[in-house]
Amino acid sequence: MKDGILQFSEKSREELIDTILRQEKEIEDLKRKLQEKEAAEAKKKFLKAQRLAQRVSAPQSPGQKLGHPGSTRQKPKTIDRVIAQTLRACPTCHYRLSSSQEVVEHTQEDLIPAHVEVTLYLKHRYWCRHCEKMVSAPCHAEEIPNSYLGPNVLIQTVILKYHHGLPFNKIQELFRDLCSLKVSEGALAQSLQRLSEWLSVEVTDILKAIRASPLIHMDETGWNIQGTNHWLWNAVNERLAYYRIDRSRGAKVAKEILGKNYRGILVTDFYAAYNRLGLRAQKCLVHLKRTMKEYAEKDASPEFLKYHKRLRRILLDASRLEETRPELSKEVFKRRLRRLKQRLFLWSCRDYENKHLKLLAKRFLKHWRHLLTFLEKRGVPSHNNLAERMIRPHVIIRNRSYLNRSEKGALAHERLTSLLHTLQLQDRNVFKDLKRAYIRHRQGYQPPILRLASIR
Repeated sequence: MKDGILQFSEKSREELIDTILRQEKEIEDLKRKLQEKEAAEAKKKFLKAQRLAQRVSAPQSPGQKLGHPGSTRQKPKTIDRVIAQTLRACPTCHYRLSSSQEVVEHTQEDLIPAHVEVTLYLKHRYWCRHCEKMVSAPCHAEEIPNSYLGPNVLIQTVILKYHHGLPFNKIQELFRDLCSLKVSEGALAQSLQRLSEWLSVEVTDILKAIRASPLIHMDETGWNIQGTNHWLWNAVNERLAYYRIDRSRGAKVAKEILGKNYRGILVTDFYAAYNRLGLRAQKCLVHLKRTMKEYAEKDASPEFLKYHKRLRRILLDASRLEETRPELSKEVFKRRLRRLKQRLFLWSCRDYENKHLKLLAKRFLKHWRHLLTFLEKRGVPSHNNLAERMIRPHVIIRNRSYLNRSEKGALAHERLTSLLHTLQLQDRNVFKDLKRAYIRHRQGYQPPILRLASIR
C-alpha cells in the first residue's frame, strides 16, 4: 500500500489525471460488458420461459365453436339405382305385418371397381390405282400409334406421379388393385419419357412466354440424377411455370432460361448467382426478415437492439406505404418513397461495431436498390413466395422417391411438370388438355395446340 502511494506521489498532475481517466474508462467498459451479459442472460431466460409456456398451454380444441350450426354432406342430385328393403313378418315375433307406413331414405355413394378396356383397332388398307400404292385408313380419335398403353393410362400416370407425388411402384400397385391393369415400373417410366418428347413443343411455347413476361419469380433446389448432385430451377409467374434440371447452380442456367434480352423484373432470394444477371430485381423481404429474426434471437446487445428496431421500422413503413398507395397522390407517394430510400441507404452506410449489424448493413448496401422495387412498380410482390410454393411439389417428390435414374427421366420430369403446373395455374382441365395434345401430336400435328402462352 505504501509502495502504491509512493508511486502516485512521484507522478505529475497530468499523469495522475490520465491515469484516473483511463481507469474510469476501463470501469465504464467493464460495466457495459456486465450489462450486455446480464441482458443476454435475461433474454435467454425469457425465451426459455416462453417456450415452456407454449408447451404447457393447452392446444385449441378442433372443430367449430360451440353453438355453430352443423353441416353434412350434400345429397347427390342423381340416383343411379334404387334398392328397396321390405319385410313380410316381424323380425321379433314373426307375426304378419300390415302395409308399409313410411319409408326411410338412406343415400350412399361408392366407387365401382374399374376394369381394363382392351380395344382392337382394325385399319384397312387399300390399293390406289391412281397413285399406284397402298393407302391405310387414318388413326381413330383415341388411338395412339405403336403404343400398348392408352392415353388415359399415360395421362393418369402423369397426374399421379407429378401432382400427387406417388412413386412408380405405388402407381403400379394402384393400377393393379383398382382396375387389374398389370404394368411394370419400367414400362411406366419409359412411357412418360416418350410422352414428354411428343409434348416438348408445348414446353417450348411456355419457355417463349416466360422470356416475354414482364415479371418472373425464380428459385432452385437440390436434385439428384443416378447419385449425381444436380439442381432443379424454376421460373414462374401467375400463369406460367417452367422447370429446368441442370448440373450447375451458376448464373449461366438462369441466363439460359431467361434468354439474353430479358427486360422484365426478376423476383428472387439473395443467392449470389442472380446478382450476375444485371436485371431489375426485387429481393425477397421475407428472407430478409427471417435473417433479422435469427440475429435478434442470438444477439441482445444494446447497439443491435437499437439499430435493429430502426431497420424494422423502415421495412414496416415500406409495407404501410404499399397498403396506402391508393389513398395517396402521386406526388406524396413519390416523396415518401424517396424518403424511405434515403433512410434505408443511410442505415446501410453507418459504421457498426456489432458483427450482426455489419452483416445486415453489407447485405443492404449491396441490394438496397432492389429492396423497394415493389413500391416503384405496381404488381410486383415484395416476396418470392410464389416460386417457393411452385417448387414445393418437387421437394415432396424428392422425399418420396429416388428422384431420376437417367438423364431422359430428368428431361421428362422437367417437361411434364412444366406442362402440369402451367395448366393448373391457368385453371385448365389437366387430364383433358394433356390427353388431347398427346393424341394430336402422336397423330402427326406438330404446332403447339394448348395455347398456354396466350393471355386470356
